[in-house]
Amino acid sequence: MEIVHALVAGLAQAAAFFWDSLFGLIFGFLISAIVQVMLTPATMERYLGPGLKGLLYGAGFGIISSACSYGAAAAARGFYRNGADARSVFAFLISSTNMNVAILVLFWSLLGWRFAFAEFFGGVIIIGVVTAGLSLFFRGSSLQALQRGYIQAEAPETEETCEHHGHGTHAARRDWNAVAATALADVRMLRTELIVGYLIAGYAAALVPPGWLAGALHAVGSVPFAGYVLLLATGLLIAIATFVCSMGNVPVARFLANVGIPLGANTTFIYGDLLILPLIAIYRKSFPPQITAAFVALFAIGAMFAGAVMEKLIGSTLGGVAMGSMAMNDRFTLISNIVAIAAVLVVAIASRRAALMFR
Repeated sequence: MEIVHALVAGLAQAAAFFWDSLFGLIFGFLISAIVQVMLTPATMERYLGPGLKGLLYGAGFGIISSACSYGAAAAARGFYRNGADARSVFAFLISSTNMNVAILVLFWSLLGWRFAFAEFFGGVIIIGVVTAGLSLFFRGSSLQALQRGYIQAEAPETEETCEHHGHGTHAARRDWNAVAATALADVRMLRTELIVGYLIAGYAAALVPPGWLAGALHAVGSVPFAGYVLLLATGLLIAIATFVCSMGNVPVARFLANVGIPLGANTTFIYGDLLILPLIAIYRKSFPPQITAAFVALFAIGAMFAGAVMEKLIGSTLGGVAMGSMAMNDRFTLISNIVAIAAVLVVAIASRRAALMFR
């Protein structure tokens, strides 16, 4: 019976995580499909090209975009395939999960202003580390050369999804048909990573005792001299091991804050949702291997550095943890998911009409 109970508990928790992040998944895949179908490489170069302008546009779009790691990764893939600069794409990816308006409101309401502050400005620090590192590792036009090779390798698929382009109302209707087809194709391509990620996250949350987790972190933090650095690294490793995406981190972060884990280590844990293994598998399908490896390494360094900086700046200031009601999170999730499902229905109806018109 205990085994059956564990299986049911893990599946139930996985379903809960899926529900919590459903709106982010939907909007992430829709944004990705719209970018791939409707935005030209010239447009992506203009808004998400190299330089400060591209970084600001990428980060700004992330702030108002998906708060789910998986959905953000899908959107980032679409941006990159259409010619956006890798640094601007990663700025979007980081900001969409750490600086997003929705997740900042939740952290402020449920954990206090310090966590919201650390989420946002920690994200700025991580973007700076990743951008500087990529520019240092890939000098001159190396990033663009790798991207051209990647896009050429993906050319047959890209051409298949772009055959619909034309002019006028009929072309616009065909666009929505292509958006639906592209989104479904991306979901099919990434479904294994998504399923594995949610299942492991569910079973980790259901079977790993919270008290054990808190005890382990306190033990690591008490190591002489190197304790705090090890605590930052452990927070990152726990994020990787638990496979929980950004919205699912809220209850875990509440628990860690309540048992006295330092703000820096807790925020490092929160940042680490972009390093879970299913997401790294998605990055490997989305970017050249050299860029994927560099991003993973730089993000890990940036997350630990950001956690340490946030601890130094605001770790001991007034305005600590504010344990608000999780009912707010539930209401936000319900409303967001209803809106996302409605968006799917609108795209499906537009796609169906286009298919009937052009038979």
